[in-house]
Amino acid sequence: MKFILILSAVHLLFTVPAFSALTVEDIEKIRSIIKEEITVVKEEITVVKEEIITSETRVKEYVSQEIAKVNIKIEEMDRRLTGEIRALDSRLTGEIKALDSRLTGEIETLGERLDHIFLLVMGLVAFIAVVIGIPQIIVAMQRKDIRAQDEKIETQQKQIEALQQEIETRRQEHIVRP
Repeated sequence: MKFILILSAVHLLFTVPAFSALTVEDIEKIRSIIKEEITVVKEEITVVKEEIITSETRVKEYVSQEIAKVNIKIEEMDRRLTGEIRALDSRLTGEIKALDSRLTGEIETLGERLDHIFLLVMGLVAFIAVVIGIPQIIVAMQRKDIRAQDEKIETQQKQIEALQQEIETRRQEHIVRP
């Protein structure tokens, strides 16, 4: 550290101080140099501004052209998609109409078949009712007749028993009173 300090002090001793003054001529030269530099800088700024303006116009033209290209592509795609959508719409409409007419025909045919099946079922129900009902009616009538006959027979048996008892009682009376 001492070494650096001593070296710095020695170095300061050997530096020559500048004792000079600026003259009017020197100041004028400096002014003229600064004016020239300012002029050159202004010219360069003007050139740069012109380049910026031309660059901006080129960029604007390029962007305008690209926007026009994109708009044209969008219009073409829109026309193409509109055409495809219309084609699909007409095709689907045709298919829906064909399907609707086919389904309508099939539904009508199915309705007719159901009507025939309903009539057949009603006929079968009537046939079953006749086949089962008539014998049941006949059997019921026969049972009614049999019950009536049974009741008659029972009544007659009661009468016979009553008459037999009466005969018995008269016999016994006849035997007792001879």
